[in-house]
Amino acid sequence: MMNLNTLDDNAKDYLEKILAILDIDASVEKLEVDDSTCCYRIDCKSDDARMLIGRNGQTLEALQFVLRQMVKSNSLGREHFIVDVLDYRTRRRRTLEESAKQGAVAVLNGDNEHYPLLAMSAYDRRLVHNYLQEAFPELASESEGEGPDRHIVISYKGLPDGERGTSPEDEEYGSEIGDEDDLDEIDADTQPKP
Repeated sequence: MMNLNTLDDNAKDYLEKILAILDIDASVEKLEVDDSTCCYRIDCKSDDARMLIGRNGQTLEALQFVLRQMVKSNSLGREHFIVDVLDYRTRRRRTLEESAKQGAVAVLNGDNEHYPLLAMSAYDRRLVHNYLQEAFPELASESEGEGPDRHIVISYKGLPDGERGTSPEDEEYGSEIGDEDDLDEIDADTQPKP
């Protein structure tokens, strides 16, 4: 049975062999992303990086898929890994979060009831779903479409029971809507003065 370090070495070795076949002078570094995910980061020249990343990261996704297939037979439930080139995935994540934020604001402002984002890969959709869940818990995000047209649609769902955000008005007039003292105060303010 192979140990996990051998599997890591295999993934890194396979990736280095692929880069050599492509005649790309690069170094590969393994970085821990979290408890179950590692990243094989490729450092290379910017021209080579453009070729490895491809349009909207499609070539990078294909490279990652091929590498997974190469180590799959030996992995036996091994940790998940991603392949990155010159921090492309970090930059892409920021771009995706900005796009999701624009959609979220449009839904919250009432400009759109449903806000569809552009089609994206499964990995990118996962990043966006997680971002929206953390940053905008009152919104729902659903994946729609098939294949390369699969995208996320953002809509309003409301806050879960027991979670209520506060606004400046809440702080000024009290945190509970319908508080008897606030209603008496509001009624007194709206009554005509004799």
